Amino acid sequence: MRGVWGSSAPTKRGRGGKPPGRDLGLSKKICVHDQGSCRKDKQLGKRREMLSKLINKSKKLYQAWRERGTRGFLRFVQQRLTARWRRRVTYPQWVKQQQWTAADIQQAQQQIAKWSSRPTFSVILPVYNVEAVWLERAIASVINQIYPHWELCIADDASPAPHIREILTRYSQLDDRIKVVFRPANGNIVAASNSALELATGDYIALLDHDDELAIAALYENAKLINQHPDADMIYSDEDKIDVNGNRSDPFFKPDWSPDYFHACMYTCHLGVYRAELIRAIGGFRPGCDGSQDYDLVLRVVEQTQQIYHIPKILYHWRIIPQSVTSGEAAKPWAYEAAQRALTDMLARSPFPGSVEPGPRAGFHRIRREIQNSPKVSIVIPSGGAMLETPTGQVCLVAQCIRSIRDRSSYRNFEIVLVDGYDLPDALLTAIAGDDLHLVRCADPFNFAQRINLGAKAATGDVVLLLNDDVEVQTPDWLESMLEFAQQPEIGAVGAKLLYPNGQIQHVGVMVLSGNAGHAFHQVDGDHPGYFLSNLVNRNYLAVTAACLMMRRSLFWDLGGMDETFPLNYNDVDLCLKAHQAGYRNVVTPYAQLTHYESASREPGLRPQEWEHLNTKWQAYFASLEYFDPYYNRNLSAHNGVMFEL
Repeated sequence: MRGVWGSSAPTKRGRGGKPPGRDLGLSKKICVHDQGSCRKDKQLGKRREMLSKLINKSKKLYQAWRERGTRGFLRFVQQRLTARWRRRVTYPQWVKQQQWTAADIQQAQQQIAKWSSRPTFSVILPVYNVEAVWLERAIASVINQIYPHWELCIADDASPAPHIREILTRYSQLDDRIKVVFRPANGNIVAASNSALELATGDYIALLDHDDELAIAALYENAKLINQHPDADMIYSDEDKIDVNGNRSDPFFKPDWSPDYFHACMYTCHLGVYRAELIRAIGGFRPGCDGSQDYDLVLRVVEQTQQIYHIPKILYHWRIIPQSVTSGEAAKPWAYEAAQRALTDMLARSPFPGSVEPGPRAGFHRIRREIQNSPKVSIVIPSGGAMLETPTGQVCLVAQCIRSIRDRSSYRNFEIVLVDGYDLPDALLTAIAGDDLHLVRCADPFNFAQRINLGAKAATGDVVLLLNDDVEVQTPDWLESMLEFAQQPEIGAVGAKLLYPNGQIQHVGVMVLSGNAGHAFHQVDGDHPGYFLSNLVNRNYLAVTAACLMMRRSLFWDLGGMDETFPLNYNDVDLCLKAHQAGYRNVVTPYAQLTHYESASREPGLRPQEWEHLNTKWQAYFASLEYFDPYYNRNLSAHNGVMFEL
């Protein structure tokens, strides 16, 4: 912990906290007498410290080179330097760097003129009794767009404030792209949004709140994406907040489309852009969903299309005022209740129904799916019978693991397939024997992937759960929490939250950045919320660790099982990449928690050429992903596998 190295024992002091006068005089004499030698000792100490740091860094760099090869080592160094630079940039500095110049705008206009498609955006703006200054800034943010092909569709929901009609009438007379309807009676935000939608004639619908602002390039960036991906039905961007003085803060840099994170919170939110004909096909905004009408709308949109795109740029600014939902749950508690109703209705339409539980914080939720047909789970555990030293004596890891499964699991339809290299003594096998345990033996040198495949071949369950022997179950419903996902046909691998014995995070998902696989939030406190509660709610990741990985057995073999050319490391990353490439999504649920005594059964670290092998095999796919993890925003930096805000 920082600061410990510089701490010292407290000095004895007299009454009142001041040192006695005699000691003070003596101290002065000693310091003066030894001043030269003290200075030399300090300088020598600093040199030793610098030398020690240099040696440690050299060792780490050498290890990185051995593990990754020359190509991987250079990429590793570049990534570390980039991460270090980004961590020094404050958000206001970053905002300043992103500002559009006159030359940027001119270049964008030249590009627009060359586009084969110039879609029209209908910006939907429901209005009710908002202060004049915020309403005018919202309208101005549309008028000032770089992209000119838009219409602003405004519906006033019978605002009693007289300035609303005057402002809206004036702007509609200034620009014929601004359309206004004045509702005769107040109907709340759903009715007002539908009234605004009736005015829309554009190709795409964009949603704007009456006190927020669009970034100057918001519609330009969306039109640009549509020219690149004309199949786009839904587009969302990153967002931040803006105060009454125009200061921007609290950026939300989002992942690409992450359905399971979306079920935990309405993360796509602003700026949301949708194909107009699709919005009309689903009936527009649904009555009874006031306060969470956008969430309900998108829950129905994504049931109709998978053509969903994310623009990793800040294109929307939420206004921070007391009446806004940005001010917290107290501002609009009914909005969170409406979100729960929208999710409940979604589950009723789903082939995997269930219920909605409150999440770890207001605005976050937990979806619980009903487990269908009670599938049998085959828990495959490769083991060498390693022992763990504890304060109370030695513990056999695999025995502890199996005991925790049997004693703590509330789901009982499972079998344990233990894969042994003739290392386990007969006494241990006798001690852990049971009707639920099947032994598979392999005399070959230890190859994790091979032993997992042998265990999976012997399995009789509908689902396989790959499990290290150095884990211990903590949450009784861990199997149910993972099965809720594994049973769904669009899900690939399901991972759990693994904690070190000291309570720090070992695994809540694996990121693959520039070909480097690393654990998100590694060694962060287990109850740390993570980036926008990523550590506390269900979330999609590109990969999960095989220390605890669940997958339908049929899919496991459809993907070819584990690649045995990865005998120790990256076999799990390789399996997850195969699933993702085939169109499945991987997910981590933090509600399944286990303690992981990582590396207790083998030495940590990569072996030479393992990184090179992974990157050679997946070079084309990494290139198709632009060498970036789709569930990790490129505006964020990574250092030692931990996600940081700018």
